[in-house]
Amino acid sequence: MARHFSAERVQELLVGKEQVHSHFHELRDKMFLRTYKTDRGAEYAKHGFCRRLETLVRSIDRVYDLLPPDQEAIPESDVVVDSAIAIQAFTMNAFGCLDNIAWIWVYEKDIKNRDGTELQLGHVGLRKKKIHDKLTKEFQAYLAGKQEWFDHLRGFRDSLAHRIPLYIPPYVVPKANIAKYKELQQRKWEEPAKSDPIEYAKVKAE
Repeated sequence: MARHFSAERVQELLVGKEQVHSHFHELRDKMFLRTYKTDRGAEYAKHGFCRRLETLVRSIDRVYDLLPPDQEAIPESDVVVDSAIAIQAFTMNAFGCLDNIAWIWVYEKDIKNRDGTELQLGHVGLRKKKIHDKLTKEFQAYLAGKQEWFDHLRGFRDSLAHRIPLYIPPYVVPKANIAKYKELQQRKWEEPAKSDPIEYAKVKAE
């Protein structure tokens, strides 16, 4: 079976995985050790954002453990499903980290409605107007430069939450073998494979 990644790309992926841990510890320490003005701001930072960071790192490690980038064999079905679960957890918590940052800003900057009431849940988010307008100009510019990334993440998150969940195809069929693959797929549901478990297993393996 052909390798999915070149040797150079595999090395890049492995180095990136190791860098994730150093980035995680650096960011977690900054968020956890920071002096906050409010208890709620500290809560969202320490028990929201920092916990989610740990989940992100663990999800990455889990995928690498289950599906190492230099693996050439087709993985077992349970391995693929477990990896997909980790990727789904990563996606939801990555999105949650962004909302946690927004909530930290709300409490630390005491952002409320004009009448002094608390913001509704649907109005809290880094790109929500009531929050975005209160951010520094530098941070607004940074977020503007990440617009495509935000849209990409939201697309995955919305699909996971509301439409088709993220999944990993168990294998890829080379174009040259597609016709044969379709033929075998059809044979699985025809006689003798249809009524003979041994023949069915044989066709499936082929």
